[in-house]
Amino acid sequence: MQTKHDLQPTSLDKPDTKRARISKEDATLRKRAPLRPQTLPTDIYVTTSSSYKGQLARAKKLLVEDGQPFIVLHAMGAAIERAIGLAMGINTACSGQVRCHTETATVDLVDDIIPVDTEKDFDTNTRQNSAVHIRIEMLQPMPGTQREQDYLATLQGSRKRR
Repeated sequence: MQTKHDLQPTSLDKPDTKRARISKEDATLRKRAPLRPQTLPTDIYVTTSSSYKGQLARAKKLLVEDGQPFIVLHAMGAAIERAIGLAMGINTACSGQVRCHTETATVDLVDDIIPVDTEKDFDTNTRQNSAVHIRIEMLQPMPGTQREQDYLATLQGSRKRR
């Protein structure tokens, strides 16, 4: 009599999750740009080649000078670490007056397989990659800005009504 431990798993028990390897002699792989939803002015896309100082300056400008209530940092793959570092830098630059809300996701990416032999058909390959979306909100307006003056004026206006 066979027990549960004596049975060997078969190929039917395990789904085939491995992608087929593509040799450079047979085809070339062209990675498509990931799909992005409609971009808002408050969206900042972080990549591994983007300038940290430039994105920090843009984030500060949006939050402090332009008076935006929030910004959203988006990053995928290797850029996730840079996005988290940028969020921490924004927190430090704004003297801790921001709140960060982080969401993680998995996105599907599509690659085109272009065969070297012109008689073969084009093919696509789907793969997955990690993504992060960090929403950064101002808790209170920064001291000395127009947004702070507007905020204080609304507070004084609500006190006068009482």
